[in-house]
Amino acid sequence: MPRKPRPLDPDEGPLQSFAYELRCLRQAAGNPTYRALATTAGFSATTLSDAAGGVRRPTLEVTLAYVGACRGNAESWEKRWYALERRLAAEAGARVRPTADQTPPAVTAVLEPAQPQDCAPTVVSPPGDDGTEPRAPRRHRWPARTWLPALGVALMLVLTSLLVVLRPGSDADTLAASGCPARPAEGAAFQGTTYTGSTRVRSGASRSTPVIDQIPAGCRVQFVGYCIGDVEMDPTSGTPDVRWFKLSGGGLVASAVVHGNPPTGLPPQHCADELPAPSSISLAATRRPGDPEAAELRATGSYLGVVGFAGYFSDTGQTVPVPRWHQLGLVGVGADGFVLPWRIPKPTADQGPLQLVAAACLGGDGPTGVMDALTLPPAAPAQPLSLSGLDRTAAVRAACRYPAT
Repeated sequence: MPRKPRPLDPDEGPLQSFAYELRCLRQAAGNPTYRALATTAGFSATTLSDAAGGVRRPTLEVTLAYVGACRGNAESWEKRWYALERRLAAEAGARVRPTADQTPPAVTAVLEPAQPQDCAPTVVSPPGDDGTEPRAPRRHRWPARTWLPALGVALMLVLTSLLVVLRPGSDADTLAASGCPARPAEGAAFQGTTYTGSTRVRSGASRSTPVIDQIPAGCRVQFVGYCIGDVEMDPTSGTPDVRWFKLSGGGLVASAVVHGNPPTGLPPQHCADELPAPSSISLAATRRPGDPEAAELRATGSYLGVVGFAGYFSDTGQTVPVPRWHQLGLVGVGADGFVLPWRIPKPTADQGPLQLVAAACLGGDGPTGVMDALTLPPAAPAQPLSLSGLDRTAAVRAACRYPAT
């Protein structure tokens, strides 16, 4: 009989949360034995068991083999693995608390919310809209003697809400009737509107921190500031975002699930579970041999969570070419880092050296001052490029803007 795995507390840390989610994925696949998984994964049962042990970070190869054997989303788990690597690196010593006059930190990590220890599912659900793995269904069943009174109470609440909506009253009454929490607005710096089914309020800027509240969709919420933390994917634009908005009554909400941005020039603040801010970036660009219209842009640096790429060239079809900065892509980290394959427009490919920029972003319309630029000649290696003043500002804004806006 296989031994029972040791209990895991997903709130203990990112490694334990990662291992816990691997266990839930295995249970969602029908809880096969590690010996059975080994026949598909190509790694031993011991290696796969250790991957979900929560003691050591498994290699990327082992993680993807484990996920594949459990019929999981390999692309999603690959992003989680790199996010875990950055989070562990930050906790290992790179995470230095800034002084009051320094810009607060931040980078990224994508870990699923903590679940109860009992996560065993009975069916495998399809991946969510954001590409994450299915959550394990709850096993608690409500007996009739429990849900019948609860149903009566729910009907009473609905009728009461209707009466409130029909009766003229204050804004607080309207918010209560709509299900939106009435929160203090003192010190609010900006506002946003929730648009997902249920926006989770967390105690820190990380998906591994506890959920302390939930806000329904369509609620207008006041924020006193923002900090930088784990990466969340914006379901509207499909782009990453590392900003976390601070509620006036306490708690943090990921920027990716809120319509609204901090005002231009508002600096980030400190918060629980913040991560170091982007501090450096380096851009490399190469043309594909034999194809002058194909290029690969690659960015590396310290504490990068989101990178925007931009190029300076004229729009196609113009009678009088007028060059300007165009966004080429806004990306998060992938298997090979921050990489963007790009097809150079044909007229641009014949115009000579291209001006290219890579900028560290906080999300859509969230530029930072961290950027690098170079020129890419038609038949020569890329050369460093110095930008200043309005050119630098225009390039960074183009690189970090929301796509297709």
